[in-house]
Amino acid sequence: MWRKVVIAALLTGISAGVAGSAVSAPTPGQVVARFKTLTGARLAVDRRSTYPGHYTALGVVQSIGNISRYGRFTVWVVTSGSEDDVTQLLADPHTGRLGTPGPASIYWEQGATIAGDQYWLAKKRYGSNLVIWWYGTAQKVDARFTRLHRALLAIAADS
Repeated sequence: MWRKVVIAALLTGISAGVAGSAVSAPTPGQVVARFKTLTGARLAVDRRSTYPGHYTALGVVQSIGNISRYGRFTVWVVTSGSEDDVTQLLADPHTGRLGTPGPASIYWEQGATIAGDQYWLAKKRYGSNLVIWWYGTAQKVDARFTRLHRALLAIAADS
């Protein structure tokens, strides 16, 4: 009998430990606060790009200093808890399909601005609900992306 009690107690402890160690999805407010702590830069909500009930778009003020340090980017915080919303942010907008990521699990997309300037968009997922869109002139990352990558890895790990 005591063996059954010990086994039940061990199983209860193991399942409680697993549930207690589950990583939760960070809220937009937590992402803003942690990004400020890690980088010194302040993220603000981009209300035009935010889709209430689905995801919140965050970015830094587009100053010369911020662009030289981080480039142009948007951090998407999926607030719905839906994997479909994460997939939608990573998918090709023309086909609606999630392609195959390249090295470092980055989804690349080529585009052009209204003025005709060519750009590359790097899309990458962090944790359960963070997606970054980072704009560059070539299909490669640089030190600006690496700075964002490190911050988002830490934010996803802390949550």
